[in-house]
Amino acid sequence: MAIDYALTAQEIIKYIGGDNNVITVTHCATRLRFILKDNKAVDKEKLNRVKGVITVIEAGGQMQVVIGNHVADAYKHVTNLINIDESAPVAAPKVGIVSRLMDIISSIFAPFLYPLAACGILQGIISFLAAIGWMDAASGTYRILNFVSWTGFTFLPVMVAFTAAKKFNVNPFTAVITACALISPDYMNMLTANKIVTVNSADPAVQQLMHEALNNPQVAHILNTIAGIPLSSPSLDFFGIPVQYLSYTASVIPIILMVWAMSYVQRFFEKVLPMVVRNLFTPMFCIAIMVPLTLLVFGPVGNLIGGAIGGVYNTLYNLSPAIAGFMVGAFWQPLVTLGVHWGITPVTVGNYATLGYDTFTGLQASAVFAMAGTMFGVYLKTRNREMKGISLSAGITALFGITEPAIYGVALRLKKPFLCSCAAGGIGGAIAGSFNAVSWSYCLPGIAVLPVFFKEGHMAQFLGFLLSITVAFILGAVFTWLVGFTDEPENVEQPDSAKASEAPIAQAQMNQG
Repeated sequence: MAIDYALTAQEIIKYIGGDNNVITVTHCATRLRFILKDNKAVDKEKLNRVKGVITVIEAGGQMQVVIGNHVADAYKHVTNLINIDESAPVAAPKVGIVSRLMDIISSIFAPFLYPLAACGILQGIISFLAAIGWMDAASGTYRILNFVSWTGFTFLPVMVAFTAAKKFNVNPFTAVITACALISPDYMNMLTANKIVTVNSADPAVQQLMHEALNNPQVAHILNTIAGIPLSSPSLDFFGIPVQYLSYTASVIPIILMVWAMSYVQRFFEKVLPMVVRNLFTPMFCIAIMVPLTLLVFGPVGNLIGGAIGGVYNTLYNLSPAIAGFMVGAFWQPLVTLGVHWGITPVTVGNYATLGYDTFTGLQASAVFAMAGTMFGVYLKTRNREMKGISLSAGITALFGITEPAIYGVALRLKKPFLCSCAAGGIGGAIAGSFNAVSWSYCLPGIAVLPVFFKEGHMAQFLGFLLSITVAFILGAVFTWLVGFTDEPENVEQPDSAKASEAPIAQAQMNQG
């Protein structure tokens, strides 16, 4: 029976201590995230029994209500029921730096993960169709779908700026304009000219051609106007301070730093400017200050931070892909339960921007399929008819990348299946690492996005990936069958939370928290 999320929202508000106990509420891919005045006012036992609630987690100063695929429906009804006085100064709970960072990352990335993943799936599909000869890569259809599929990544800074603005209480349109400036055609043309000149200057033949062009207007016209090859690239500076040429396409960390700093700039001018000019000049000063400041400071610093984080992971991966695969496959689901799995998102997005592929997603998929296999093992092993239905439904949703109903509704309740899933995921991840399995476009791993892991000329990697997820699925089921678990008696009332696994499986998504 379908869940009435309007009723679910009413009961959630009731058991978290009422409307007056809520400071803020947001949502990520699967969870409602409440910051409350008093967490002790929450009746967790009754909240866990609310129909549509998978489980309740208190972490990072937040009360997180796991809903699953229908979290947006629940969020809509919850926000209609509460009245938050944003002007009232209420101190949010103090949390550690790690919890704060995870909250920032999840709040920024969760709103656009599915559209971004959709772009990645489209890339994978058209690449696969071109490789098997069903689509001509030179055709207009392919070229149109190709640039459409890249749009989400090209304008990723704009999406990051918009969601970061909401997180840091910045005017979102001011933030978007500032991000657009960093990927504007004028700046991109300067960047392209600099790259071409820098690369070409190392080629003696091109050096000679460019030298002749400077003395021959006809050659210069052919190279510059017709061929689009610049003959020079003037240095870029701001009030005499040299600007480093950096590409901000698909950039993440520089944009987050920029919007965070903009929150202070905006508050300053809102405080000092007269009301009559505040609405006009506050955005103007924000744009005029933050774009140059990003080019001079936040861009280079953010680029270094992103490169360092990605470099640490990629260095560890290169030391032993098999060991890295085992670690990722075995510990991904525990990281999800702790809510710290969001920390890897900037790394994976950065890998696509710098390398053109991502190894982490290729390893992580084994954890997802291992959990699906574990649910199949529970389905075969249990004698509890209700648990059979729950595990089968959760297993199917896990195949499509939605693992939280499986984690909280079955695996953690029965305990041993969770450990079996981790073991199977580790073995599958080791196989994926041994074959250097990678994802060629951003995705949330599941059975619906398999084309994303395929690329012409890399068949061994793709077959190794298929082997890894198959082994992970089978071992998840076998380990669960052999190890077993304490079956729940038929007469034990099951939490209504498990029914959340009835969520539709049509849209593929990763286990997000």
